[in-house]
Amino acid sequence: MNVLLISPAGSNLYAKLGAQLPPLGLGYIASVIREHDHKAKIIDLGIDEMSLTQTDIDWADIIGISADTPRYPEALRIAKLIKTHNKPVVMGGYHVSFLDREALETGLVDYVVRGEGEMIFLNLLKTLENHDDMKLVAGISYLENGVYQKNRDEAPPHDLDNMPFPARDLLPIKHYKNQLNGLPLANLITSRGCPFNCYFCSSSKFGGLTWRSRSAVSIVDEMEYLYYTYGYRAFAFMDDNFTLSSRRIFEFADELEKRNLTDIYWWCFSRVDILVKNEDMVKRMAEAGAYMVFLGLESNNETVLNTYNKHIHNNQQQQAIKLLRKYGIKIHGSYIIGDIHETREMVLQTIKWAKQVNAKSTQFSILTPYPGTALYEDVEKDKRFLHKKWELYDGMHPVIKLDYLTPKEIQHFFIKAFQSFYLNPKKLFHHSPDKINGKKIPEKSLTEKVRSIIRPLSVFMTFCREINHYDYKNIKLKDR
Repeated sequence: MNVLLISPAGSNLYAKLGAQLPPLGLGYIASVIREHDHKAKIIDLGIDEMSLTQTDIDWADIIGISADTPRYPEALRIAKLIKTHNKPVVMGGYHVSFLDREALETGLVDYVVRGEGEMIFLNLLKTLENHDDMKLVAGISYLENGVYQKNRDEAPPHDLDNMPFPARDLLPIKHYKNQLNGLPLANLITSRGCPFNCYFCSSSKFGGLTWRSRSAVSIVDEMEYLYYTYGYRAFAFMDDNFTLSSRRIFEFADELEKRNLTDIYWWCFSRVDILVKNEDMVKRMAEAGAYMVFLGLESNNETVLNTYNKHIHNNQQQQAIKLLRKYGIKIHGSYIIGDIHETREMVLQTIKWAKQVNAKSTQFSILTPYPGTALYEDVEKDKRFLHKKWELYDGMHPVIKLDYLTPKEIQHFFIKAFQSFYLNPKKLFHHSPDKINGKKIPEKSLTEKVRSIIRPLSVFMTFCREINHYDYKNIKLKDR
C-alpha cells in the first residue's frame, strides 16, 4: 500500500522560533512498513505548511496523521481536507491514544492507533489489504456501523535493537536548523517507557511503566550513521530516561571512544535522584561529550513536588546541580507554575529559585492537564477545566481553575518568569568560555556573542506576541 504520513504544524512558541525536530515517531513507522513492502512518504508541515499537495493525496491509499494535544485541532483540519478525497484516515499520538472516541466521533478519523504505533499500523495495513476482521487488530479503535469499538491493547515493541532506524531519508533533513553549542543537532530515541509515572506526564501510560532500552552498540551505530551521512556533530537524546542505567552509560561512552567519535557534544533528559546516586556516571558522561542535561526541577517547594509525584526532594535537586557543574555539564532547568493549590508566594519562590539556579537555559511551563495523566483525571472529576481549546494546551496558557490564582495572574507570572530570567543583564552579557570535564570549548566569535544577546530579546518579544490572551471569565477563588 502507498502510505502518506503527516506531521501537523505546531502552533506554540517553540515552533514559531524554529525549534522544530524531525518527527521520529513517523520515521519509525515508515521504516517498519517499508520493510514489509509498503511504500511511504512523510510530510512535515512544521517545516513547510504548503508541502501537502493534491498529488500526495492522490498517490496515497491510506493517510496517517500524528496528533499531540496542542496540534490536535490542526490534525483534524488536515483530516477534513483528506476526507473530501475519500481517503481513509488513521490518527495516532498521545492525544488520540487517550481520547480516541472523541476523535472517531468527529467523523473525520477512521482508525485510531493507541500507543507506540509501528506494529499496530503494520497490522492494520495487513488487515485492510486482506479484508480481514478489524477486531483482530490489537491497539486500534474505530467505529463499526456507528458503534465505538476499542480493541484490546497491543504490547509495545520490546526488542528496540531490532527496530530499523527512522526513515530520515523521507524527511527534509537540511531544513531542520537546531544546534547545540553552534553545531547542527540530530535527535534520537534510545529507550521507551517510564517507571516514574509523574502526576502531570502521560509517558508512563503511553509507553508503559517498563523501561525498554536500546544497547549502547545500537545507539552508537545510529550516531555513526548520522555523523558520516549527514555530518552531525551534536545529538539530542529525546527519551525520558537516557541515564536510567548507569551500566549502559558506561558502555555508551566506551563505544564512542572505540569508534573515535570524540569530537561530538550531546544533550539528554535525566532525573536528579539518578544523578546524585551515580557520580562516576556523571563524570563519564562529561568525558564522553555530555554538554547539557535537561532537569525537571519543577519547584523547590516540597509540597508541590509531592503533589507532582516526582519522588524527589529539594536537597537532591541541589546536589544534582552541584554535581553537574563539578564536571562542567550545563543544565537546562525546567520549572512549572500553576499548581492547583499554589499561592502567589509559592510562584514567586519558584521564579526566585530559578534565578538562583541560573541554568544555562531555563524553561517555564504552566501546569497543563494532558489526556492520559492523573492530573487530567482529577481536573475532570473536580470540574476545574476552564475550557478545552486544545490548541492552547501548550504549557503557555492557563487551562485549569486554581484555588488562589486567577488565569490572568498566572499568565502575568508566566511572562514575569521569562522576563526576569532572559532579560537579566548578567545573563545577556555573560560570555565566559564553556568547559566540559575541564576541557575548554572554543570561545564564541564576536558575531556569535552578539547573536547570543539578540536572541533572548527576540525570543521574549516573540513569546509576548504569541501568548493568547484568552478572555477568561471571572473566576471565584478561595480566600487567600
